[in-house]
Amino acid sequence: MTGKILKCLSAAAAVLFFSSCGEDVFIADVADYGAVAGGQDCTRAVTAALEDCAGHRSSKIVFPEGEYHFYGDNGKDKYTFVSNNDEGLKRVIFLMEGMDNVEIDGGGSDFIFHGHLNPFVVENCGNVVFRNFSVDFDRPFHSEGKIIANHAEGIDIEISEEFPYKVSNGVLVFTGRDMKEERKTTVSMRSDYPYGSLLEFDPVKRETAFMARDFYLDGNPLPAKELGENRVRVFLDGLHGTPGNIMLFAPSHRNYPAMVFTDCHGCLVENVTIHHAGGMGIVGQRSSDIRVTGCTVTPAENRIVSCTADATHFTNCSGSLVLNHNLFENQVDDATNIHGIYVKVSEVLAPDRVVVDLIHKQQQGFDFLKKGMQVEIIEHLSLVEKDRATVVSAERINKSRTILTLDKAATIAEGDAIACCDAYPEVHIYENTMRGNRARGMLLDSRGKTVVENNYFHSPGAAILFEGDASFWYEQGGVSDCLIRNNVFDNCLYGVWGKAVIDVGSGIHKDRETSRYNRNIRVIDNTFRIFDKPLLLDAYCVDGLEWKGNVIEKTDDYPAVRDNQTFYKTEFCDNVNIEPVTEK
Repeated sequence: MTGKILKCLSAAAAVLFFSSCGEDVFIADVADYGAVAGGQDCTRAVTAALEDCAGHRSSKIVFPEGEYHFYGDNGKDKYTFVSNNDEGLKRVIFLMEGMDNVEIDGGGSDFIFHGHLNPFVVENCGNVVFRNFSVDFDRPFHSEGKIIANHAEGIDIEISEEFPYKVSNGVLVFTGRDMKEERKTTVSMRSDYPYGSLLEFDPVKRETAFMARDFYLDGNPLPAKELGENRVRVFLDGLHGTPGNIMLFAPSHRNYPAMVFTDCHGCLVENVTIHHAGGMGIVGQRSSDIRVTGCTVTPAENRIVSCTADATHFTNCSGSLVLNHNLFENQVDDATNIHGIYVKVSEVLAPDRVVVDLIHKQQQGFDFLKKGMQVEIIEHLSLVEKDRATVVSAERINKSRTILTLDKAATIAEGDAIACCDAYPEVHIYENTMRGNRARGMLLDSRGKTVVENNYFHSPGAAILFEGDASFWYEQGGVSDCLIRNNVFDNCLYGVWGKAVIDVGSGIHKDRETSRYNRNIRVIDNTFRIFDKPLLLDAYCVDGLEWKGNVIEKTDDYPAVRDNQTFYKTEFCDNVNIEPVTEK
């Protein structure tokens, strides 16, 4: 065993949920395990350090400041189910299972990952701390090309050495750096970097191009012609762009999120920069007491895109969820999404016994139904609650199907949906900056008390979206107490991903006259900077909506595209109090 024992003296550790202060802490310096900054593979050193730490009640892995590289050859295989990402057998570098009171301190280091792998997978752990390092990939999973010209059937692009490619059999193929054809297996030992959609970015404003839309390719690579000097002509009907802008070639899968916390409690991510991930940045699922503070999601130099999905994402979490003093920019989806999961009732075996299925493919394998859990039963098109019951047993059949036994004969029918209703996180999101990304700012769907304050939003779609449905995404929403105050919404809706700056809606397809899915939303003392006359608020099926003290500032930062007669649209709502905005 390499390492040393020290007394726990860190006051910050107590804030981090560490409960072992005063006990001995095992310190593992990766240099003592053979890790060397500069280029060689440090995976074995990290694995050995983690194995030593697993034998101690409290431990800390430290890195002397430097640049550390990690390759998949010495990583561990783990089949993972990650909510809203893609399942599979993954190669993992930092695999942490069943560990408590462990901290990884990068000391200001840069962690560079090579190939198709997952950097951090953390399962069944408690009091886990990640701090003081950056995460990047030598070859990102997306690709980018500079638009140099339009032609009758598409565009010409110039591709930098950052994104190796070839034109093979008349189509554009992005590759790894060595251009070798490696074997392709279930653990993702592959050399290609496939893409599934295109999206134009403005490199001057460093954001999605004004009113740009996604071009989805339906699994088909682009026909292309090599022009020489790293220039390629691509062919796609209707594809045009502004010369000088950047075209993103986004991956069609979310295979490689940077950090995943599953069935954990007491998780802190502090002062960590994520330059890239082939999926989401930080994912928490079925976990409690999570804090992300002082972190940054931002592209590396010479790139326009950071993560290829959400910066953060939290599913069926509980306890306290805090996001503060973070920068989330240029990711290919939202800054955060906080929600639960619905299962669909596929068969009623008896009034107290049903077959349920996880429907969305990126939720399969997400086992959240447990003995003793209280659940709600809803009509899936109206989202109206029909009954509540307690789980007696949950017998998993496969990754999508479970037989559920309840403690009573319930009001239930095929097509209904079931979700947990006794554990939600209390959410506090404050003093963050969200800008330049595709889609929206935040999706807020926790039924625990939620406070969003003193943040800066600059999103091409809705800055805040209240969602939830039991017909497509099967994401449980329906807030019960949400306060949005003292935020700046700066020129949002310069893209196509939202109807209003604050968009309160859900997948309610019938009985809107009686369904009241979201409750008690207060929007107070915020500043809205607007370049035309958008909807500031669009809400339906809400009970309890207060809007007061908000102001607008007019700008000319973008061309006007809307001229609504009002800033507010509310339908099928009760107890609404809207005080008109004032103009500064």
